[in-house]
Formats: sequence, structure tokens, C-alpha cells
Amino acid sequence: MKSEDIAKIVGVSRSTVSRVINNYPDIPSSTREKVLNAIREYNYYPNSSARRLAGIKNSTLGIFVVDIKDNENPHHVIKNDEALLYDNTFFAPFTNAFIDQANKTHYYVLVSTIYSTSELWKIHSAFHEKRIDGGVVIGSGKEDYKKILQQMKQNFILAAVDIEIESFNENKAIYINTNNHQAAYDTAKYLIELGHRNIGIVTGDLGKLSGKKRFDGFKQALYDYKLHLNDEYIGYGDFTEPSGYVAMKKILQSHNPPTAVFVSNDTMAVGAYTAISESKLKIPDDISIIGFDNIKISGYMSPPLTTVSVSLSDVARTTAELLIQSVEKGTLTPVQKIVNASIVKRESCKSKK
Repeated sequence: MKSEDIAKIVGVSRSTVSRVINNYPDIPSSTREKVLNAIREYNYYPNSSARRLAGIKNSTLGIFVVDIKDNENPHHVIKNDEALLYDNTFFAPFTNAFIDQANKTHYYVLVSTIYSTSELWKIHSAFHEKRIDGGVVIGSGKEDYKKILQQMKQNFILAAVDIEIESFNENKAIYINTNNHQAAYDTAKYLIELGHRNIGIVTGDLGKLSGKKRFDGFKQALYDYKLHLNDEYIGYGDFTEPSGYVAMKKILQSHNPPTAVFVSNDTMAVGAYTAISESKLKIPDDISIIGFDNIKISGYMSPPLTTVSVSLSDVARTTAELLIQSVEKGTLTPVQKIVNASIVKRESCKSKK
């Protein structure tokens, strides 16, 4: 069955059927419903290959999860399931919310994971082969993002989350970032106001914008309040639970351990809790902990984790909405969007006054 057959059955033109299929807004609701009912009744499926060749919109968006480790080995083929998308407390909520928002506007979503620099071609390929109308890159470091842009064409509709905006890339995509610097500054300020003076930090991946900005904001607060950041109080993590455990172990081995620690995401805070427990210390009696992201488990930890609330679903929805707006226009509209965050006070922090 062809679109001409559907048009004859409903009593409309072939172009009307095409406009219904491509979700054009100027079709009367009664006509749209008749066409969709006929499509369902006769199991008609548009020829997507032909539509792509004709340059017609696919109503498909891409999510490209870039999770490249330092050694660039594709770690999805080894034993570490913790690194996979479905188990990641950042990528999974973002992806779920993005897909939900896209589906509400009748867009499909293609999800692709990239575990090494050699796989970055997947992004350009998806655009070049017209499998997607627009796409979002999340999790990329600065250098890998440069390589992505070098492969892209000016007319591709791209969004990026957690990417630093500089002169080389500012008009090349839609950018959605969290106000990481200010939020991290506020966490340190909160601990200082509780009376803590020896404060440590478990950093995130400093190759990513969020890791760098959270570290910078934390250090700026200590500087403004004339507090010294002891090198022994810095544990370098990469946003994973095992790295939080190792980093906290290192901090607790300090000659005079800190009374409070900012852990740069809640996933690492889970590892930090384990390290503290193994050291026979209690939270918050011996050490106060504050996290970042406010993932679901944070409120159920023992004690419940004080953290920074970032609505990943809001970030995802905003990203999808801005992408679809550009796709509907047929051209990229560069936008820079900053999402604010706030502290959720629970029981893992205690006053030292």
C-alpha cells in the first residue's frame, strides 16, 4: 500500500497524507484523525529510506553518550557493568526524560554510546546518513568535543550538555549547562557557615566541564573566606562510586583529617560513605558530607545525604524542546541555557560551632 491509496480511502490529497505523517500543524484535527485511523487500519508504513533521500524530516533525534576513559579503551566490552548506560545515575535519567519529552511531540530517539575516540565517527555518520534530524552530545570532554565539531557540517542541528562554551564552538550548537560553579561555591559556603574550617573535596572528572567548575567553585569559596585547602584534603575522583571510595580513603589518611567533605556527585558519595564506615567513623558526628545531583538514592542513604539538587529531567526536557524547535525551523538556532541548582539539607551535615 502506498500513500496514494491512503489518500483515496480518506478522500484527501497525497500531500495531506504526507503532511499528517510528518506532523505538520496546519492540518485540521478531524482530517488528521481520519488519516491516522486509515494508516492504523491498513497497516501503512511510510518508506523511511525514500523519505530520507527526498530530504524529508524523519522526526528522529539522536542522543550520543560519550563516556571515554583516559586510556580510550572501549570499556563496554569488558567486565565493568557499572560503566554502562542503564546503570549510570546521570546518563540514564537524562536519557529517559529526553525520550519522554521527544515522544510527547511525536519524535523518535536513537541512542548511541561512544566509549573511545575511535568511535566518534558515529555522530557524524548518523547526521550524514540522515538517520536523525538533530542530536545531543552528553558526557564529552573538551578535546573530544573539538574532534566532534571538526567532523560536523554547519547545517547539522546539534545540542551539547556539560560542555564549556568558547570562541571556537559558541555558535555551533545549542548548549545546556548547570550552574556548577555557583552551586559548588554554595556547598562550601554552607559548610563554612556550619563552623567547619578543615574542609576537603572529592573532585569529579576534571576533564569534564562539571568536574572542573565544581572544583573551581569550591576553591573560590574557601579563598573568599580565607581558608586554606590542604593538598591532603583533595581526593581525585571520576564521578564513579569506586573512585569516591578510593578518594575518601586517601583523604581520611591525612595527618589531621577534615571535619567536612564536599563530594562532587552523589554516586561518589556512596563510595565515600563506605570508606568512612570502614574507618570506624560516623556521619555527621565525625565528618560531615555533602554531595551533588540529588539522585533518588541520596534521600535513603544512612544518614540521608545533604546534596545539591539538579533536575536532570528539566535539563533533558529543555534540551529536547530546543532541539525540536530548531528541527521544525529547519536550521540551527544557537542557544546558551544555564540551569540553576540548590542545596537540599538533610542529615549528613552537622554544625561544628
